[in-house]
Amino acid sequence: MEKRPYFIIGDLISNAAAAALAAWVASLLPTGWPMAVEMVAGMVLGMLAVLLVSPVFMLFFGALEVMVPTMLGSMLASMLPSMHPVLREDMAHMLSWGAGIGVGCWLFTQAAHFFVRGERRHG
Repeated sequence: MEKRPYFIIGDLISNAAAAALAAWVASLLPTGWPMAVEMVAGMVLGMLAVLLVSPVFMLFFGALEVMVPTMLGSMLASMLPSMHPVLREDMAHMLSWGAGIGVGCWLFTQAAHFFVRGERRHG
């Protein structure tokens, strides 16, 4: 896993952007569906949206480092409109929540990577 600032900041930005995009795309679904159906449909739409933009980020930051956290973040962020329907009316909050979820998923995958690899900071 890359530790240079270019890659770390790029991965962070790509995850935030992908999750915000997924939340926005999922908010375009019609309302009134049962919550479980809307969450599954949102996850599918969110993953498809990220699959379309991920190749751009992969060119600059690496395929695995981008794909794993962006897919996780997009699936979680795309469930946001069904769990919090009020956010549909306030797009700025929707995008910021989606970006926050993307950053959280990036942090989770970083921590999981360090835990699995057994890497620790010395000093």
